[in-house]
Amino acid sequence: MNPQQQKAHFLRRSTGGGTLEELNSNWSPIDYLERWLNDVTPDPVPSLPGLPSNANDPQLLTQVRQQFLDWLTKQTFTATNPLHERIVSFWRDHFVISLRKTSNPYMLLDYERRLRNYALGDFQDLLWQVTTSPAMLHYLDSNQNRKGNINENYSREVMELFTIGIGNYTETDVQEGARALTGWTIQTNFQEGSSTAIFRPSQHDNGVKTFLGKRGNFRTEDIVQILANHPQTGRQLGAKLWRTFVHPHPEPHIVERLGKVYQENDRSIAKVLEAIFTSDEFYSDRAYRSQIRTPQEFMVAALRQLQVQADPRRVNSALRSMGQAMYNPPTVKGWANDEGWLTASSLLSRLNIARQITLTSGDMGGFKFDRQKFSQSDLIFLLLDNNPAGAIPPSTDNLAVHEFAAVLLSTPLYQLA
Repeated sequence: MNPQQQKAHFLRRSTGGGTLEELNSNWSPIDYLERWLNDVTPDPVPSLPGLPSNANDPQLLTQVRQQFLDWLTKQTFTATNPLHERIVSFWRDHFVISLRKTSNPYMLLDYERRLRNYALGDFQDLLWQVTTSPAMLHYLDSNQNRKGNINENYSREVMELFTIGIGNYTETDVQEGARALTGWTIQTNFQEGSSTAIFRPSQHDNGVKTFLGKRGNFRTEDIVQILANHPQTGRQLGAKLWRTFVHPHPEPHIVERLGKVYQENDRSIAKVLEAIFTSDEFYSDRAYRSQIRTPQEFMVAALRQLQVQADPRRVNSALRSMGQAMYNPPTVKGWANDEGWLTASSLLSRLNIARQITLTSGDMGGFKFDRQKFSQSDLIFLLLDNNPAGAIPPSTDNLAVHEFAAVLLSTPLYQLA
């Protein structure tokens, strides 16, 4: 990679795709990385309106939920700190919850606030926030986990998917962990528009437990502390972040390296990311244009790079047609990656949406693309790293700018991050 390709590669992986202003600036990838990792103040999360009564009115709740989804969708491509937004998206696909089960908009807003406030900090703090959030308590049934009648769902998933990984715990650990996690309930105040997790000591199992080789009268905070500081957690997180931002097959020495960074920096997510984005491997030929963009990544990249004004409901509709609507993963394991998105229907939808995104301001489609901002050469620089060889079909010289932009968004090369 030449220096310009390195910058485009960094911006593509860290933000979805660099804008023309970012690509033309004097800022290096290190400059952007330091700025975004040190910007610890996330964009504000809006309040949602309460309901006129405590009645759980499905129609009114649907309207409030739509307000939440409108805000969230717009935030994905307009965030002031795009790296922070990218990491929040990562956590949303790591600590999965789904609208199909957890549709209460107040729980969802609270969940977003927690992910955003702790996205780049201490993983132990983030794990505590997720574990005690009303949304996760509801999604993985911890609100039904009671002394003498345990529900093992969260205890199993927090180890298998969120921290140490399968093969590093036993069924006894699952049961003992569930005992330690007992006692949480949820209270939603529809009039005030809020949802709160409440710990009830009378419903907590106060007996001695044995969990991952340790013994004590453990409570939720102890389980979080043990898991967040387990050596395998740093390795698992480091490997997953590497697969997301570099390439899908990190070698064992890289996993060990990232696990060490995690442990030596008090579980700092920002430090692990810094180690990834400054590694030689990140700028290797193996990493460059090696990942297939998910539908959400494709939409964020196209809207951000072309500075398109978009109706969030139109964006979410487009995501549904490509199979990746917000907060709608297929399972608790999250979305598929890479080849999982190479389906005929998904790709056809993506090509149709490329044309709709680049409609001009006089068109009625929920997207406003300003053709005056770009020339054809700008678009090749912006979307293809100034390397059109083999990517652009013949006979495109006479196309209008918005038609040319649609062609570039539809190329196989643009589907690769």
